[in-house]
This record gives sequence, structure tokens and C-alpha cells, in this order.
Amino acid sequence: MRLNSKVKSTARKILAAVLVMALTYAIMALVLRAIGLENAQHYVHQAGIWSPVLFVLLCAASLIIAPLSGSSLYIMGGALFGKETSLLLSYIATLLGCSANFWISRKLGRRVASRFIGRSHLEELDQFTDRIKHHHSVFYMVILMPLSQDIVSYAIGLTKVRYSVFLLALAISGLLIVGAYIYLGTSLLEQMI
Repeated sequence: MRLNSKVKSTARKILAAVLVMALTYAIMALVLRAIGLENAQHYVHQAGIWSPVLFVLLCAASLIIAPLSGSSLYIMGGALFGKETSLLLSYIATLLGCSANFWISRKLGRRVASRFIGRSHLEELDQFTDRIKHHHSVFYMVILMPLSQDIVSYAIGLTKVRYSVFLLALAISGLLIVGAYIYLGTSLLEQMI
């Protein structure tokens, strides 16, 4: 009986995530259609260095405040900056944001980290922390990161895993995750515009 309710809960979460993603894509497509992709790209280009700096800061902040999702920012960045530039900027933001998560939890502890991830994600944080305590390998962390990069980063900071090991796992998984969002997500968005 308990397993059945857990499956239903997981199914609801997946359905909610799919609906939020579909709604986000629809909104981005409508906004870019209304403004015009070329016009939006022109505005970004005119802002000079401030556009990429603001983009990196927003993406990093979306990872630090875990209930937010940076994936839609990565996809929008792919449309506005171009896929290659957005990949570089998003990758830098991922390294900065997840590193900040690691150090927040390492230096300030679970109580402070839980404020950044939100109470609804505390169980997830504890599950990831438990898993990582038993598996310190880079490979295992690379496999876990795509599940919830931001929360996993907080969880790893609560363990005895060295930052250099975490950073190696993050560098590998971050490139894969960001690349998938930008190349697949932006291509889908461009089809919708």
C-alpha cells in the first residue's frame, strides 16, 4: 500500500514537471514570437558585456535558490546568444552556482542549506546525502548530478567529499546537462517560434 502511494506521488511530481516545462516553452515561444527573435537578439547584442554577465548571474542564482529552475534560462540563452555562446555562459554559471551550493552547505551546514532549497526538498537532500556518504566516486556523482544538480551539490557539501572531486564530477556532468538543455531545448524552442 505504501509503495503504491509513493508511485502515485512520484507520478504526480513528474506530471507537474512536464506541465511546467510545457507551459514555460509556450510562454518563451509566445514572447519571442511577439518580440521577434531577431529583435530580441539585437537587444541582447546592444547591451554589450552586461547581457552575458547578467545571464551568468541569473543562471547561477537559479541554481543556488534550488526551487527555481535554470533550465529555461539555458534554453532562452541558446536562442538569444546562439548555442555555442550560451553553452559557454551556462557552463560557467553551472560551475559557479553549484560550487556556491557546495560551499554554502560545507561551511554553513544543513540548516542554512535547507533554506536555499526549500522545505519541500529536504527529503531529497537527505536521500542524496545518504547515497553520497556511501559512494564517493566521481562516476557515481556524475550519474547523480542530472537528477537534481542543485540539490545534489548541496548534498555533496554536507559529506566529506573533497571539493576537487566534486568539481571534477560537476565539470563532466555540467557539460552534459547544459549541452543537452541548450542543443535539444533550444532546437525545440526554435521550432515553436
